[in-house]
Amino acid sequence: MAKKIKFNLQVNGASVSSLESLQNNFNIEDILEHFKSGLLMRWLEVQGLETELKEISKLSEKSDNFALAQGILEIFDMDKELDKNALKITLADINYKEYKENLLKTNEDLEKNAKSFLREYHDKFRDIIWDIIKNSENVEKIKSNLKIIENDYFDLFLLHFQTLVSVFKTNAPLALIFGLGTEKIRKMLLAYINIEEAGDHNKYCYIGDEKIDVDDETKEYLKSINLKPIDYLSYGYFEAISKVVYNSLTFDYRKLRDVIKKFEGSTDGLWRDLVARNKRVLVLEISNSAKASQIPKDGETNKPIGIDEINGSFIILNGLNFQSSNNNAYIVYVEL
Repeated sequence: MAKKIKFNLQVNGASVSSLESLQNNFNIEDILEHFKSGLLMRWLEVQGLETELKEISKLSEKSDNFALAQGILEIFDMDKELDKNALKITLADINYKEYKENLLKTNEDLEKNAKSFLREYHDKFRDIIWDIIKNSENVEKIKSNLKIIENDYFDLFLLHFQTLVSVFKTNAPLALIFGLGTEKIRKMLLAYINIEEAGDHNKYCYIGDEKIDVDDETKEYLKSINLKPIDYLSYGYFEAISKVVYNSLTFDYRKLRDVIKKFEGSTDGLWRDLVARNKRVLVLEISNSAKASQIPKDGETNKPIGIDEINGSFIILNGLNFQSSNNNAYIVYVEL
């Protein structure tokens, strides 16, 4: 009988040689990939993990990724270790990755299939936007779709920027809010929100124009992503965007209160933790009688900031502390 040759499984960048090591380096995306290729079952077999192999073999490749992930998590006793919302976002990324792989397989000859490929590319972008609108209060779906836009459709996002902001402000304001929590879309929105009044609002503003007061880092970023298709956009329009992103919270506040949170009241001048340090927080508004701070590291102290640094700037903090001696004080924020 041929001897079974043991091998290590690559999971989360680590070379795994035992069940304990697998659990310590658990990454559902890698495990799902190994399951679908059959490598996971071979590894379990040569490692002598017969119980896990028997249970894994019962899972069907035809099941959707969420069902497979749930089954795998239970088998490896990891179902209580992973945050369910984070798992949903990860699985959405996996589903989209598989979609791209299948798309490439069916378009091996891109020259011959250029038109159909581009049509499908644009159709997929339209579907992503429509998915955001249909799920306008589903935070996980919005965040996942914004991530896809940044990674694969950012050029189309730039081309349709005016239209998308107008659509989102009416039909999916959370897309603007969580857009401010991304990397590229945030810079795009803030670049325009922070453009100062350029005299006559009927004139056009050119991104990168020395007359426009945009910080150097933002100018370099805008140059790097080549904004030529939308170089000339009126200042008045983007002044309106600023109001949309900021003031529209009043319009939808009751509908979105599970996401957009408001703390009111006095803390007797003491710092109160509102959000843990391991979470990113987008601060939308604070009253003039209050201060905020990200939660300091061990050995550090709070660095208070107030209305001048916060309102209209959409700053992001690691955790959130709040301080006030006024019963009417408040702060409005979103956990990213």
